[in-house]
Amino acid sequence: MKPVKYVNHAIRAALLLAVLFVASGCTVTEALTFTNTPSHASAFDFTVEDFFIAVLQDFSEFVPPEGDQSLMDKAIADFERALDYSPTTDNVRMTKLNDNAYQGTFTFRNLQQLFSDLGAGSNQSLLKMEKNSMSFFLSMDNYDQLVPVIPFLADENFEAFGPVYNQGLSEADYLEMISFMLGEEGPPAIEQSFITMRVETPTPITGYTNGRKISNTLYEFSFPLIDFLLLESPITFSVSWK
Repeated sequence: MKPVKYVNHAIRAALLLAVLFVASGCTVTEALTFTNTPSHASAFDFTVEDFFIAVLQDFSEFVPPEGDQSLMDKAIADFERALDYSPTTDNVRMTKLNDNAYQGTFTFRNLQQLFSDLGAGSNQSLLKMEKNSMSFFLSMDNYDQLVPVIPFLADENFEAFGPVYNQGLSEADYLEMISFMLGEEGPPAIEQSFITMRVETPTPITGYTNGRKISNTLYEFSFPLIDFLLLESPITFSVSWK
């Protein structure tokens, strides 16, 4: 039987890593640039709060990382390899800016195919690309398609913190649970975590749902991380252009 102290650290780290994998960090911006050519571009950056870094460093004392890589660096390297594996991506590059921040870029030819390649399956309903339009829809009904894309969601230590195990739980009750598990800094750190998607289109935007149009060719959709962790309502958006 594992020592209680080890188990507590394992649970804390599981939630932390899940947050990092789910959101690629605590504050995330993903920018997709569609062009009139076969090749399109993705650029993302994320910043991890000091609180989460401290929890991760605390956990690393009990589960030493392989080689010289930190647990965070290994997670980023694994994600880079997964992107590189897809035949629809090129020029995959991850850059560590400092202990709290990373940037990543890659080009792609078929975003819908990339989701399938990452594990969602050929019949995935998470992301749909049609002529001059993009739509995303995540609910409890297709959450299982996201799990292979982000394997850490299936980890037994994280499952208790994710949407499958917390259906019907209020945000207040969830944050109280987080406070018990991670301490008083946990809830505000999660409340301050947002995921932002920006889509730049090659021609003027003709319509969108949710989010906002920043300019004629730039759309933005942003939501709190807590919305994913509870998934009480679907997370969905769409944008179309000429």
